[in-house]
Amino acid sequence: MLLLFLCRPAWPQGAEAPFTVDAFIRTALESSPEVRQAKEAHEAASYQWKSQLAAAALPTLSFSLQGPFYGHSANNGYRLNVWRMERQDMSASTTLNLNLFNSFQDYLKVRQSRLGRESAAQSLRSATQNRAYEALKAFYDLNLKMSLQDVTSQNLAAQEEQYRLTEDLYKNGMKSLSDLLKSETDWRSSELRMASAEAETKSALMRFNILIDREPLAPARLSAGLEPGTTTLPTVSADLARALAQKPEMLKARFDLERAQSALDQALQGVLPNLSLNANLARRDLGPGDTLPNPTYQMGLSLSMPFNYNFVSQYFSYRAAASDKKKAASALAAAARETRNDLYSAHIALEKAFKAYGISVQKETISEKNLGIVNERYKQGSADVITLAQAQLDFLNARVERAQALNEAFINRALYRLAAGDPPW
Repeated sequence: MLLLFLCRPAWPQGAEAPFTVDAFIRTALESSPEVRQAKEAHEAASYQWKSQLAAAALPTLSFSLQGPFYGHSANNGYRLNVWRMERQDMSASTTLNLNLFNSFQDYLKVRQSRLGRESAAQSLRSATQNRAYEALKAFYDLNLKMSLQDVTSQNLAAQEEQYRLTEDLYKNGMKSLSDLLKSETDWRSSELRMASAEAETKSALMRFNILIDREPLAPARLSAGLEPGTTTLPTVSADLARALAQKPEMLKARFDLERAQSALDQALQGVLPNLSLNANLARRDLGPGDTLPNPTYQMGLSLSMPFNYNFVSQYFSYRAAASDKKKAASALAAAARETRNDLYSAHIALEKAFKAYGISVQKETISEKNLGIVNERYKQGSADVITLAQAQLDFLNARVERAQALNEAFINRALYRLAAGDPPW
């Protein structure tokens, strides 16, 4: 790493290094308020789980100090005390209590908080993947708009050059005034396309910069390295099983269903008696001497009915929990259906993008060859300006379509990975 740092290329003074897609995604994730919000929610759920686990596993320790500040006290024969805070009248105690069993109430609380933590972790993962895909799409969209602006700029220069050539041929009597006006019209149309391309580039640049908290129109250099790569389509039937097993939305729905089941078990506990086993240690540190043992040890077993037991409220609480479980089960089924829909839709879009890219490459090659032929014929006077303009427009459209098809191939490949539950970076 040190050698790589020392051998890194030196950029000109004041120039920013170009953005790579991986670096931009990392910066966008660090700047995303949605990701930060999901992180905080996951951290809160983690602390909640730790709190429940500590409450279930650790003993409780209590201290008390009491003295007769005002009134009658048994420590001095029930005489009236107006202000008496003497040591022999004070009583202090320390109590250590550990619950050994409480009809699995602690177990269900810990389990529910753990499932809440797991659900929050999948929400964080989903938010991270979605924001990463959004950043990747913004990166390649800006790269596409820059490429199209460059193509449009080249076309504008070619149209201007064509106009100058037509003007020279017109002065020498080889072209008509109509040809000259047509050439100028095509030139002005290219200027309009250039103005539109510049506006689209600025819009893409604004979206790009906002994702990483930069000035909206601050210039950016990209190192995209767009290559078509493999055009072999993935096997959607094999990826569907993986998507159903690992996609964060699916995992979150499963954890939410387990949480609903845990809540239903807790509601059922509210109907049943509670059996509790507690260990208690108490020590008196101050107070009058007596013959009682100090400290005292106790193991207590109690059987009690739920607080405010009236059958009706407990029954309705159980039914509400049962309805929540059914809702969570429906949410899991909906997530599975959406996963299938997203994966197959992404596969269809990816297949279309691969085919479009292959055709656009052939179309660009053909239109470029045709433009060269027509351009030579135009210079020789055997082709009119309409034919030349059409050949130029065909070549321009072919270049634009190729750039768009390559961009769509990258975006849809990332979308397919996102639909399969894989990180898009």
